[in-house]
Amino acid sequence: MPPSPAAHEAFERAIVSGNEFLRAGNLLEAQRTFLAALQVDPENVRALALLGLSYFRANQFTDARPIYEELCARLPTDASHRLNLGLVRLKLGDTEGAIEALEASRGLDPSQGRAVNYLGLAYARAGRYADAYEAFLIAGQGELAMEIEPNLADEERSRVLLKLGGAPAEPAPATAAPAGRRPAGPKERRTERNIGMGGVVRRPATASPSQRFVTQAPESHSGARPAPSPSEAVPKQAPDGGAITRAVASASPATSGREAGTKVSTGHSPPQPLSELATHALVRPDEGDHAFEVSPSGALVVRVTDRVYCRMSGVYAAGGALQRDPAYRRSRGTNSQDRFDHGGDPLSAISGQGYLVAFPEGGRFTAVYLDDDILYLREERVFAFSSTLRWENGHIPGLRGKVPVVQFRGDGAVAFRTVGALTSIKLPASGTMVVHARALAGWIGRVVPRAVMPGPQDPFVDVCVECTGEGVVLVESAAPPAPPLGPESHGGHGPPA
Repeated sequence: MPPSPAAHEAFERAIVSGNEFLRAGNLLEAQRTFLAALQVDPENVRALALLGLSYFRANQFTDARPIYEELCARLPTDASHRLNLGLVRLKLGDTEGAIEALEASRGLDPSQGRAVNYLGLAYARAGRYADAYEAFLIAGQGELAMEIEPNLADEERSRVLLKLGGAPAEPAPATAAPAGRRPAGPKERRTERNIGMGGVVRRPATASPSQRFVTQAPESHSGARPAPSPSEAVPKQAPDGGAITRAVASASPATSGREAGTKVSTGHSPPQPLSELATHALVRPDEGDHAFEVSPSGALVVRVTDRVYCRMSGVYAAGGALQRDPAYRRSRGTNSQDRFDHGGDPLSAISGQGYLVAFPEGGRFTAVYLDDDILYLREERVFAFSSTLRWENGHIPGLRGKVPVVQFRGDGAVAFRTVGALTSIKLPASGTMVVHARALAGWIGRVVPRAVMPGPQDPFVDVCVECTGEGVVLVESAAPPAPPLGPESHGGHGPPA
């Protein structure tokens, strides 16, 4: 039976208290508090995930392992729990178990970057150096790729580089990046150019191997590759004290939406008793520690501790000391003089200490947390985002700038408001999907879009967007009507002129 309102209130207090202990680094008290919460609601996966996180941060990997195994069994499609299980196994020295979990995590969510990087560490520990080299290059980890390279024969190295669409040359060394973030790899820089960020809307007519966009995921090697020979299995340079050992030691767990407390509304709440309203639909803007949170009633809480970007439509309650300034579009890392205003209500830069409460006004809010991820959204769907994220404005190639898109990457939260229900569709193995232009809400990962005219046999009667690459496409139902988009002149499914 579900907990009573009083028990639910006690559970929520324990979760808030445990989060405070966790944030303060008091891991023992956090563990005790989450264990107490599980006594109230033993089936609650959020409390279980937070307990696992507290064990992980305390380096109690033996205690964390069975928790993540249970979470993976109960939530088999959650990529973050499989990633954390793989990382715990890696830290405990179970490299084969780590590879199994990390490959499963990447299979569930091909857009995430951490799984690729951690897979490289696990492959290296298992002596699978060509696989490790490939993973590090995809993840943009130049230093780790260079540490692996002496273990490769020239033909192995060239084969990996050619597979990734690059010339057989030395990997670029890691470049300086802001603290806590890895430098962007060459593949990611090519991604921004190809999807039209910064106004560049055409692909090169011909591309050299080093310019081509890499669209294929590394092959899964679970049991498919023969065991390495003894000469391959012995590193040519001792790993102790090396970059790989340091990377394994410093690797941190992913935080899923369940652990972060992010809630997604699935509709307006039906009439309910007053006691349930007091516990289940109560908005506590001054008690949470997350930038955005969607309440059960569908309202979005925006917490400002320094600076966030947010629209003001539907904001009917606020508190604290806040200042509002105009927000401007950004291209190639530089702010322009154009207001960030596509979709009607312009975004504003909100600074200070306080909170806003926004209401969906016939739509629905979704709040997500990016953990070194890449997310693209139609500009009119973007409602708020953290200033800690790196972002760029651009548009879908071939639509004459009529579908502005915002690219987000790094660590931080994004809230967006849609009219219809949102469906996530993984790109098929062929790497190609055609989506009605009005229904395309965005995408996750390294997806390359371009406008195409439907052919005579296609089910569409309007402009479509062809998506290629690797990732997940976000499709919105009941998209609002709009005037014809009018693609640039080109025929059939060919590239834009």
